[in-house]
Amino acid sequence: MYTPESWAKVLEAEVSAVKEYLAALSAEDLQRPSACVDWSVADVLAHLAGQDHAPRVRRGLQGDYSPEEGAPAVADHDEDRFAKNIFDRALATRERHGDQLLSYLAQRLDEVVEVFKSVGPNDWDKLCYWPPGPEAVRTLLAQRIAELTMHTWDFKSVLDDDYHLSADAVGALIEGVDRAVRRAFRPDPSLAEPLVYRFVMEGQIDGQTAIRKDIVIAADGAQVQPAGYEEPDVTFQCDGETYVLVMYGRLKIADALAEGSLTFDGNPALAVGFGRRFVGG
Repeated sequence: MYTPESWAKVLEAEVSAVKEYLAALSAEDLQRPSACVDWSVADVLAHLAGQDHAPRVRRGLQGDYSPEEGAPAVADHDEDRFAKNIFDRALATRERHGDQLLSYLAQRLDEVVEVFKSVGPNDWDKLCYWPPGPEAVRTLLAQRIAELTMHTWDFKSVLDDDYHLSADAVGALIEGVDRAVRRAFRPDPSLAEPLVYRFVMEGQIDGQTAIRKDIVIAADGAQVQPAGYEEPDVTFQCDGETYVLVMYGRLKIADALAEGSLTFDGNPALAVGFGRRFVGG
């Protein structure tokens, strides 16, 4: 069972591995296209460097989860504008730091490791500012692991054909996939009845030989639930890495089915329809 303290150790290990890898990148590597559409490797790194997790957590630990200067109020949150702001901030960060981008990113990564290492056992549920709404310190830790590991995949997967997520990262990402699912599927009032997609993940994950999760898509959005006893509309079978790559928008359902990393039982139209409903965010 993952705890916030064990997640902090996962983050520290992932940061150490990323920093070692970045030290070996060439200028040509930075200009290569990443797995993020229209983003180069340097753009992805600038996105990671431009995030404000550490200062937000510091303020939250002090009991302050109000918007920092220049940040939008929660009441003004718009999901599409939020995504555009992320893109704009990444480009601005790359332009501002130029040739020093890698060293700046390393500094920011060290800062976020240190702030999460400083969290006391009774502080994990303290709230921090987040544009869609305040989130607990533990949630921002899960977000930072997801951001770092997924964006590491975005550039390492194109630079190294044999790259795979670490087992610890996969375990943490599975635990944190709920938020990704809520953002990935938009409300659909035309759905008269919820659709239930069960994912059965085989392989040793956090001491378990199989993990079962239900993604329930309803008129008002989607959520992750423990697998129920009723028969789902579709059952997908895959390993943990495939599950998180799908749910974090890095692998399309149709491609996973075609390459054999994902199989299913149930209605073929609904199986493919899961991917068509996926918007991401």
